[in-house]
This record gives sequence, C-alpha cells and structure tokens, in this order.
Amino acid sequence: MKKAIPLALVGQIGLFLLGIAGSLYAAMTPANSMVNWYRADDAFYYYKVAQNVLAGHGFTFDQVNLSNGFHPLWMVVCLGVFWLSRFHLLLPLRILIIISGLLNGATGVLLFRLLRKYLHPAAAVLGASVWMLLPSIYHDHIVHGMESALSALLIVWLLSKSVEIMQANDRRPVSLLLLGLLGALTILSRLDTVFIVAAIGVFVVFRITRIPRVLVVDLVLMLLAAVFAWVTRFGTTPTVWNNYSIYPLLLTGLVIKPLILFLLGFYSPVRNMRRGVFIVRLAVAFLLIGLLEYGVLLLLQAIGFNLLVARSLILLDLLYAALFITLHRVLRKTRDTSPAQPAWKTFSSWMKGNLKQLLRDGGLFSLPVALLIGAYMLANKLIFGTFSPISGQVKTWWGSLTNTVYMQNETLVGLLGLNPGSGNSPWSLLTTLVADIAVFLRNLFTRDSNDLPIELFLVLMFIIFAALVLLLSRKNGYLARKSFNLLVPALIIGCFLQISYYAARGYGHTRSWYWVAEALVLVMLGALFASRLFEKLGQWTRSGVLTRILLVLMTVVVFLMHTRYLVRQFPLTVAPEMETRYLAQALALEEYTEEGSLIGMTGGGMTAYFVRNRTVVNLDGLINSVEYFNALKAGKAAEFLDRMGLDYVFGNYYMLLDSNPYQGIFHNRLKRIMAIELQDRFVLYRYLPKSR
Repeated sequence: MKKAIPLALVGQIGLFLLGIAGSLYAAMTPANSMVNWYRADDAFYYYKVAQNVLAGHGFTFDQVNLSNGFHPLWMVVCLGVFWLSRFHLLLPLRILIIISGLLNGATGVLLFRLLRKYLHPAAAVLGASVWMLLPSIYHDHIVHGMESALSALLIVWLLSKSVEIMQANDRRPVSLLLLGLLGALTILSRLDTVFIVAAIGVFVVFRITRIPRVLVVDLVLMLLAAVFAWVTRFGTTPTVWNNYSIYPLLLTGLVIKPLILFLLGFYSPVRNMRRGVFIVRLAVAFLLIGLLEYGVLLLLQAIGFNLLVARSLILLDLLYAALFITLHRVLRKTRDTSPAQPAWKTFSSWMKGNLKQLLRDGGLFSLPVALLIGAYMLANKLIFGTFSPISGQVKTWWGSLTNTVYMQNETLVGLLGLNPGSGNSPWSLLTTLVADIAVFLRNLFTRDSNDLPIELFLVLMFIIFAALVLLLSRKNGYLARKSFNLLVPALIIGCFLQISYYAARGYGHTRSWYWVAEALVLVMLGALFASRLFEKLGQWTRSGVLTRILLVLMTVVVFLMHTRYLVRQFPLTVAPEMETRYLAQALALEEYTEEGSLIGMTGGGMTAYFVRNRTVVNLDGLINSVEYFNALKAGKAAEFLDRMGLDYVFGNYYMLLDSNPYQGIFHNRLKRIMAIELQDRFVLYRYLPKSR
C-alpha cells in the first residue's frame, strides 16, 4: 500500500507553485509585455557583460573598458543563462524571469518553514504568501531581473539555519563553518548584506536570546531623542542640512550611549541609587558620551564620510536623551533587589567564562566569510584595479556633487528613510500605507490634495512605532521572545547598519531592490502579530474554523492583488503598432548612426543589449572602468572619451547639458543631430573630439 503524501508537504508544494506562477505567466506573454519585467536599465548591465564574457571579451560592457560594477553571484547566474542569447535575444530574458520565479517560490517555502517553528501555522502561510505575492514586494524584489530575488532566498536560508543552530545549541565546528559559508554566499549575492550577515553572526556566536527590557526602552528613547533634536534644530522642511542624514548620529548614539551607561552602573540590578549619586553619574555619563560622539563623528568625517557634525545638534540630542532616560528611571518599576557589583567586574567575569568559546565560534563562522570575500576582493584588485565594485564608488561620488539629477533635496521624512512610494525608501512597504492614511485624514478637513502632510505622517508613524513596542512587550514579552527566536532583532540591527552605511557615505541614487532585508523585517513582524491574532481566535472560538476562513480570505485578497498587478503589467495582447516598442531606442540609433559607431549613453543597458552592430559606452561610470571613474573625478572624462574614439552621445538633453558631471564633460563637445521622440526627451548628438 502506497504511503500518502504528508499534508504539510502538499501545502509547501502549493506555496512553491503559487510563488512561480506569476513568472511563468510573465515569461509567456508577448515580447513588448514580457520586457516590462525589466524596467530597470541596470539589469541589462549584467546581461551585456555576460554576453561579452561568453564571447571572449572579458568582463566588459563595451568591449573596451573592463568593469566590475555588478554583484558576483548574480553574474554567475547570468553567465549560465545568456549563453542562450546567441540563438535569440529574448530567449534568455524569458528564462531569467522563470529563474526569478523559482527563487521566489523557494524563498516562500523557506520562510514558511522558518515562521512555522514558532508561530501559528496560519501566520506562517500568510507571511510566505505575502512575501511571494504582494505587488509592492513582488515589483521591487522579484521583478526587474536584478539580484534581489537571489539575495532574498539566501537571507531567509541564513536565518533558517541560524535559528536551527540556536534552537539546538549546536556548537559543532562543521555547523558553524557551513553557516559561515552560507553567510559568505549571501554577501556575494548582494555585497551590502554584509551588515545583515554580521548582525546574525553576532547573535549566533554570542547566543543572544534576549535583551533586557530596560535596555530596549532606553534604546527607543535614545532614538526618539535624536529625532526630536533634529526637528528642534532644523524642523521638517527642506534645508541645506538635508544633504546629510540623521542615521550616522543615530548609529553612533545607539552604540556609545548604552556602553557608557552600562559602565557607570545604570544597568545594574539595583534601582534605588541615591539621588545625588544618580545625578552625578548621569552628568559624567553624558559628558563622556558627548565627547565620544563628537570625536567619532569628526574622525569619520576626516576619513571621508559625508557627515553632519553640528555641536548644537549633538548637545540637543544629549539633553533629550538625559531627560528621557531620567524619566524612565523615575517611572520604572522593578522587583529586583539583588546585590549589585560594578559593571566592569560583571563584564570581566563574563568574559573570563566565555572568551575562549566566543573566539572559537566567531573564528569558525568568520573563516569562510573572510576567505571567500577576501578572495573576491583580491581578484577585483588584480583584474579591475579596485577592491570593490566601481558602481558603488561612483554613486558615493555622486553624493559629493551639486546640481545633479542623482540627488534630491529632502525633508525629515526622507532623512529618516520613511519616504512613501514603492521602493522609495527602506521601509516604503509600511510608509506608503501610512502616507495614504495621512492624506485621507487631512483631506477630511480640508480641500483634496495629494501632498503629504509631513507632521501628521510623522505623528502616525510614531503611534505605530509605540504600538509596535507595546505589543511586543505585552504578556511579559511573549511576542518579543518569539521575535528573538526568529532572529528578527538581528535582522533589524543589520538593516539599521545597512541604512546607516549608505547615509554616512552620502550615497546617491539608492534603488528599490536594495531593501530586501527591510521588507523581510516588516513581513516577519506582520506574521508575528497575525500569529497572535490567530491564537486569540482559536481561544475565543475553541475551533479552527474561523482561523481557516480568515486565512483563506486574506490569502485570496493578496492573490487577487497579485493577479491584477500581473495582468496590468504584462498584458496578454499587444496592439500591432506596439509589438516592437521595446526596440524603439535601438532601432532609432541603427537608423541614424553608422555601423561600428561608439555611442555614449548615461545608462544604456537595454539599448546596448538590443542594438545591432553598434557599441554603447556607459557614461555614468556604473559599468565602466576604474580609469574612466578617475577621469570623471579629475575632470578629464572628455579626454578619456577622445582617446576611445567616441562618435555619438545619446541621452536626455537636460542631463547632458545642464547637470553635473556631464555639463563639464560635453561643453562645446556636442553637435545636435535630432531629437528622437521617445520617453525621457532623448536627443542624439555627434560627439566632437578636441582635435576636430
């Protein structure tokens, strides 16, 4: 008699099929619909380089300049797929859509297994379904043909294995080495996930299963103090200071403040410190904190980070933090009256008992990461002349420019990483919904407008943040413990470090697919609260029927939203005159330029892939050489292009003639040929070398 297939396995197969169904549909649509999957020009940087590698030209976009402006693991995938481009240019694009769908389905199944360990099964199903199907997530992290689908799979896989090791208290060398190997692969899928991997690694090595509630509340108060300080000093409207970010101040404060407070005894078990001793210690603590924060920020600024080091802002931050922490200590209730010992002695005793184990575990986890990432960086230096991808260096440089289309003047909402709109900020999955609510509430009392009411939006975000902290701490931290079991705090810390890294460097032009881990945090937190809801429903009704009905309704709603997105984005029928619309730029260049021409474009990925018998040269530097980037910085890009023998320049006339860095490059170097009536007001120019 044949064994029945376990119901749980059937469910996971169903989830997997649900995750890949959309990509199967999109891959089979007409060409002009199918290429809507590839809205990001950056994706074609990978594909053109892969074509050139397979043709024997090396890692180059234009067959002239070597470039490493890509994440390595996704390039490996592209090298395997774009061998098919020799048969038809659309074939590998369709295959890659299916591969992205397979990655999405696998991520959904892994996420379900992870959530099911500690949450209600219905919440696990809902969380996986939301990740795989919700249009805002699907559009930002699965569609586009970028590396984010692979990165998501590896982050969830790393989380799952880390949770297994923590749950079993597994300290075997082979387990930690394999976890480190998985961490290294995660970094190679997207290099900025190094912060996510590091945070998870710390939690695993130190076996962090909880953070004292008093410290959690203090950290929240320190965060609020920094925000209030910024609002007090600069307000919420655009100012010159908005060229900087609040995150470096937050990060240094959230590291230095708790450390100093700990060393001065503010986290000792006993609360009844004499008032005079408390005041003196608090004053000494915040004097040291202020000096350290100011010194660290100055040091970071001196070594090249784009930081705002304003003494008045730091002083306000310290005053607010001291006030909030004092109020917390006055209002805090504790039953712990055990004798305290000096903080340094507590730390010293703990280190003596754990240092050897920590060094061993940390070394085992870090070894594969150090070897693989070190080898990757060394290979980059030997082949391309730089340790890290040139694209990141270019975008950091953009942050130092004025009058550039790659940066924008922002309000406090942007500085906090809270901009609404799909993919516009790390937390846009939540902030877009809150912004819609804020606009709706404002329009109830005034004339209709789509402008964001910033103050109301920030108030709503604060209410949500406070509610989140309150819900996690209820029932003696019931949901907080579950979040630690799932390593959600590690993921949040990694996200904060990632965002702070970009902010501290003045990094320009971040894109939606950067924020995979942030979207995952929101989905996992949503699953936590949904789990509590399903548990309560079960207790109230003493039956699982209502839970199952609610799960089906929620999943159906998400599925219908997903289907609506697919039908709109990838229509099954295309009007005859639109069948080759995706080739418009390539066909226009073929009509107005000669075969063998070198054509410069700010971007140009898709055009380079489809244009025939011409070569596109990337002018923004993201997929160009170190030599070209150095020429850009030195103001000698025109001479570089002269030596290349550039023939034409094709792009938006404002960007080329009136914004940096291009207006300096092309001043008196372009002769207008014609405007090509396409999107973005592109104009074709003849490039005029200095010798002509």
